[in-house]
Amino acid sequence: MNRRPACWLPPETEDMDSELTELITPYTGRITDVSPVVEGSDYATTAVVTGQQGRVFLKAVPDRPGGVLAEVEREGQINPHLNGLAPPLLWQARGAGWFALGFEVIEGRAAEYAPGSPDLPRVVQAVDRIAALPLPEVARSWVETRWDRALPGDKVKVVRGSHLTHADLHPRNILIDRNDRMWVVDWAWPTVASALVTPTCLAVQLISSGHDPADVEKLLAASTLWEQLDLDAVAVFARADVRMNQHYAKIRPAQEWRTALADASQRWAEHWAAEPHTTDG
Repeated sequence: MNRRPACWLPPETEDMDSELTELITPYTGRITDVSPVVEGSDYATTAVVTGQQGRVFLKAVPDRPGGVLAEVEREGQINPHLNGLAPPLLWQARGAGWFALGFEVIEGRAAEYAPGSPDLPRVVQAVDRIAALPLPEVARSWVETRWDRALPGDKVKVVRGSHLTHADLHPRNILIDRNDRMWVVDWAWPTVASALVTPTCLAVQLISSGHDPADVEKLLAASTLWEQLDLDAVAVFARADVRMNQHYAKIRPAQEWRTALADASQRWAEHWAAEPHTTDG
């Protein structure tokens, strides 16, 4: 599935903003190579930067108020609390109109989501590992609100909870490295929500990757987290997810991946409306 394009440098150049280069050079040493990471990012600059002190995965945004700056700041704050699930944050820098994070570079590949992929059990395992993360003090105010408008009245309670969430588990956000270690990346907007948010968002991604909704439910049944969910709440949230995805697909029609998610979420919600469900696998 195609993802959103980056907002960073023109792809024909490897030159970074001179002030950003000056800002990060104390952490990288003299920079010898900048390899843009274009696909799958909304950041002003995402790149693998090679310097005298080694390689680093760079995320940098203009240091001005707004959603993108808040996302990168939040990723920097949550990283120390992810218990090795995400690549470690090596440094952060602010100045000259920029805010930048430097992460350890992971050499590996994106997880394969297609039906029959041997990666699928590991992908489901990622849900349990995220759910098991302790909620750090820094995240307690990050209440999940993205689905609130799609949840009328007291239905909003289905999204409330005390679990740290990752709601963007598309294939490139789960990496398998050369040592067969799994990593969950791009923690740009972790929130505090019900335990059902992360597995539902994964379910929609899997359906968008070619899975039948009934098969997705069987995959998720292998999750320890799945056994703990209120399945009536799952059905309510599935319907809300359709409304949210359809809204964004309508207002951003050029982003084809949003239409794909809207279609997948519709299929997931229809599955929940049509079939009896249990958590016993």
